[in-house]
Amino acid sequence: MISLPLDIQVLILPFLTSTSLISLSQTNHHFRHLIDPQRKQFLDRLLELECLPEYGGEITINEHAKIIVPSEPVSYACTHCLKIIPHTRFDNHALLRLRFRKPPPESRVRQRLCDWTSGDAKARGLKRQADLRNDTLENWINQNFASDITVSRLQELYKIGTHRNRRLCNECKFTTGFWARNAGVRSQSWRGKSRSSNIGTANVPVVKGRQRRCHDSTERYFPGLFPVAADAEYPWRWKIYREENCDWWTLWSIRCPGCGTWQERAAFRKGSGYGVKATPADPDEFRQAGWDGPHFEDWRCNSCFVTSVGKEELGRQLFAFWKKLADFEITMFNQLLPVGWYAVDGIERATEGKHSWEQIVKQDSVSSQLLRRIPDGKEIAKMDVEQRRHYYGVLKRWLDGLDGPTAVLSEVMDRHWFRPWSKEYLILEKRIEDLGACTKILEADTDRLVRFALDGSASRV
Repeated sequence: MISLPLDIQVLILPFLTSTSLISLSQTNHHFRHLIDPQRKQFLDRLLELECLPEYGGEITINEHAKIIVPSEPVSYACTHCLKIIPHTRFDNHALLRLRFRKPPPESRVRQRLCDWTSGDAKARGLKRQADLRNDTLENWINQNFASDITVSRLQELYKIGTHRNRRLCNECKFTTGFWARNAGVRSQSWRGKSRSSNIGTANVPVVKGRQRRCHDSTERYFPGLFPVAADAEYPWRWKIYREENCDWWTLWSIRCPGCGTWQERAAFRKGSGYGVKATPADPDEFRQAGWDGPHFEDWRCNSCFVTSVGKEELGRQLFAFWKKLADFEITMFNQLLPVGWYAVDGIERATEGKHSWEQIVKQDSVSSQLLRRIPDGKEIAKMDVEQRRHYYGVLKRWLDGLDGPTAVLSEVMDRHWFRPWSKEYLILEKRIEDLGACTKILEADTDRLVRFALDGSASRV
């Protein structure tokens, strides 16, 4: 190309992509002087590169309206530090807004070339004005109307990715003062007042991130320490309006005031930890008396904490936090164990006298025939674990022998969580035992918690 006349070269350059334009400018002094790449060209090249398959796809919202953590590495471009970095360094708004998202190949942004213009700033300005007059939504729809794409989709393809040049990572938003200007700001929407992404302070931003499925609070705040079994081997959770064994927990990125690094909330030892809806700004206990705020300026990540007080104190606090979470989960599961027994006494009425709890126990071939009196469901609910397990075995064998328990028991299946309780009673017991065993392991070896915290596992996103 260097052998071509200069006028021909000037005509060819605007038809290159930004990546090709920058690469050509770096071949020799002639093209370096001719192209004279500006920051805009370098920025456009960065935005082209982030769309390559090697940097992953996009952060998405699933069918449950949850902003999920992708299973594969996904990276985005920050237009302030000019780097392509992992998605965990951005807040949700910087990735999910339509004009900030990665554009697909058929979008207007991806079809745009480098837009290079020879001449001075005035010539480039005139070229920019002409492009703005021609690059309208109406012209875009007219150019692509013959395709099978709907008008609404064409409108989306026209807008998607057009403001990526304004996307900043969390750290750049901190250095430019964005988080300081928006700390604690509330905006009015049709749902009422809603807080901005930053619930922290000007000096310690606490930014809402993606969401991850966790079975309980121990898995949320100690991810991977004790791998949890598959969903089918984990008991359902006791919730209002929904009964599931897993839920979506929001991840929070916090800028440690000690070392200045962004880490996930699990790398800190303060703040509420039980509820799915709890935020780092909430008190440690529900309606905690005398609580006067989270005091984020006093928070320190595990590494900073070790530097100031040592590994022994870190291990002690981590174990106390684990035990608090595990004891809470055990308490909740222990409350679930007896609930189904309150529905057992309704079997006789639901089956119109064909079956009753007393008949079920007497007909059981495994149960003892020496029982003089058969306790009812309420009495069994108050028994200890071993005694309840015996009667659950009797009930389970009877349920397994039925040809369609739902048809036989009708409304009993939906009372007192009887349906999941009858299927997962033993799984409930096993989870209680596992949590207790894990607590004993950590109590005997708190160094395991220290190693887990310092190798970055606690801040994993």
